[in-house]
Amino acid sequence: GGLAARPLLSVPHITSDESSCYYHGYVFAEMAVHQSRAHFHGKYGVIVDNPKIGPEMLESFWLQGSGEPGFLKMVQDLTGKPLTHDAWVAELSKPTEDVVKDEKEEDA
Repeated sequence: GGLAARPLLSVPHITSDESSCYYHGYVFAEMAVHQSRAHFHGKYGVIVDNPKIGPEMLESFWLQGSGEPGFLKMVQDLTGKPLTHDAWVAELSKPTEDVVKDEKEEDA
């Protein structure tokens, strides 16, 4: 540990220094994935092979494209909540044994 020479998300990209600005986008995308998964698990109980999820994703994300209403609004429109780190942190906080058990149950 100890203090780093530069802030975490300003580390240069592995292929090009000027690409470090993309890292926050990766973090937002990962947050949105976990928030969407948590939303669908809460709504339907299971998400694998669930035919109800595709149409919702189509309507909320894919048909919108990259213009209006914008990324943050798309996540909120789908999940009913502003983008937060809560679902990702909850997933990261689970003991490994619980993650393996949950994945096996989901695949069954």
